[in-house]
Amino acid sequence: MKKNLFRKMMALGLAVLMMAALVGCGGSTGTEESQGGEQPAGEFNPEDYYVAICMDNMNHPVHRIVQLGFLKAAEALGYTNAKVIGTEGGDLSEAFAAAEAFAAEGGNGLLLWAGDSSCYQTIASLASQGVVVGIPHFNHQQEDGKYPEGLSFNMACDPVLYGKQVAELMAKNLDGKEGSVALTQNTKNVTENAATDSFRETWESLNGTYDLSKIKVLDVQLEGGVVDAATATNLAIIQSNPDLIGAFGTTGNSPITWADAATKAGKQDGEIFIVGMDATEANLDYLEAGKVQAIVAQPLYDEAYKTMEYLDTIFRGGTVPEWTDLEAPVVTVDGEGKNGLAYHRDIAKQVEEFFQ
Repeated sequence: MKKNLFRKMMALGLAVLMMAALVGCGGSTGTEESQGGEQPAGEFNPEDYYVAICMDNMNHPVHRIVQLGFLKAAEALGYTNAKVIGTEGGDLSEAFAAAEAFAAEGGNGLLLWAGDSSCYQTIASLASQGVVVGIPHFNHQQEDGKYPEGLSFNMACDPVLYGKQVAELMAKNLDGKEGSVALTQNTKNVTENAATDSFRETWESLNGTYDLSKIKVLDVQLEGGVVDAATATNLAIIQSNPDLIGAFGTTGNSPITWADAATKAGKQDGEIFIVGMDATEANLDYLEAGKVQAIVAQPLYDEAYKTMEYLDTIFRGGTVPEWTDLEAPVVTVDGEGKNGLAYHRDIAKQVEEFFQ
């Protein structure tokens, strides 16, 4: 009897010690300051989360690159309920309505593609319904340094930097020449405005480093996002300024619209030093053929991929930076790595295969 009682007491003591050890080893989860709430280890399942990328002009080749980055990241991270929502047209109000419908359906995380303050009411509404909202590509920092209510994070490349880089490249190549340089945008928005403003300011600062005294930078004109109409607009600019020797377009189709306009005006390839935006397959073809001289490769794929990664981090109880700087390399035919054709040809090929 005494032996059995002793064994029972020993077993009880060991059990108490083991429980104490388990409690002591638990420690801090490290999520006390995290966004999105604390997720107990082993219980998080990405398949339970509904995520989407919301934008207008859903079939635009530039937008397809963004969509691919988001969907590829979602797939890699295990999110089986990820899709593209928005509108085929250019009416942002329709895209915002799709975002509201997404929230009403129980959506959890959204990449919202929106470049001005018209989206702020929608962001606040989505956040109030529990949707984590991230915006890449467009800088929404306010004058007081804060971001719109409900926006969880923001990231973009710096249009001031690539506007400066384009001005430096063009000034170097047009050194000592005489004529005019055109600037065109899709719309007036924070990103494109900053790029063309930076180009102009840099150009003026370089007059002395290079001989730019006989070159006039024209006022910004809007070419829009439709290829045929934009080509006609750019052709009219060339016809009104027959001395045109350079053009910087900040739209995703500007390499094509400017090159085709130059051809229609009877210009030889390279006669107008053309720089445009975005490493789509068609734009890369024009660069390789010598119809345009450089392309600013906004990190469309990378910024969307990282947005999905940030959503995942928040869902898991982690934190992400409110703002993230990204790189937009200037691509030329003789460039290497992200500044060369091969890197961007690979992404363009993936887009073509994914959405065919």
